[in-house]
Amino acid sequence: MNTQKIEIKKLEKSQIQKASQVLGKAFNQDPIFAYIASENPLEKANLIESSCQMLLRYSQCHNQIYTTTDELKGIAAWIPPGYATDNILRLFQAGIITVLFNIHIKKILISLSMLFTAEKYHKQMMKQPHWYLMMLGVSPDFQGQGIGGMLLEPVLQQADIEGLPCYLETSTQAAVRFYQRHGFEIAWNGELAPGSPQLWIMIREPKAKK
Repeated sequence: MNTQKIEIKKLEKSQIQKASQVLGKAFNQDPIFAYIASENPLEKANLIESSCQMLLRYSQCHNQIYTTTDELKGIAAWIPPGYATDNILRLFQAGIITVLFNIHIKKILISLSMLFTAEKYHKQMMKQPHWYLMMLGVSPDFQGQGIGGMLLEPVLQQADIEGLPCYLETSTQAAVRFYQRHGFEIAWNGELAPGSPQLWIMIREPKAKK
């Protein structure tokens, strides 16, 4: 494995569409997307990509989206302290209505309920300033090369300097193990709606300076 030449940079606004395509592939097997999406592969792909694009537009104003320099191999989108639990209204402003058009009408209310429930837990658990990892995905072509950890590193280092925790949600056990290797611990695990896939809420406390 050779990651020495890989460098991390901030995502440019002009790269959002390409980044959403990369994330669309990264999240193709995500259980929650599978739960709310159509069984039609094309419709499912459109839902995932449009969701990723909306979240990137939501977080772009904070200039805390990281990617690789040579080509977009992965993306990490963060929300900085002070903005991390101000989500619902701004998601509508970022274009969540367009995303909902890609969801079957029977699943729209479930999707919104899950969104509000996740936000409720977020606000209950993190009353102090913190960094929120909104999204991390690596293209399937480049997984297993350490890129995900490299994308996390700029903000993890910043959080340690600031003495602030980091917060995220994830929906696979493989991702849980990955985040545990980077200092996150499970704070909650369960269903956001009856019968929905499992969700893990994870928190990383800042590491003390040596």
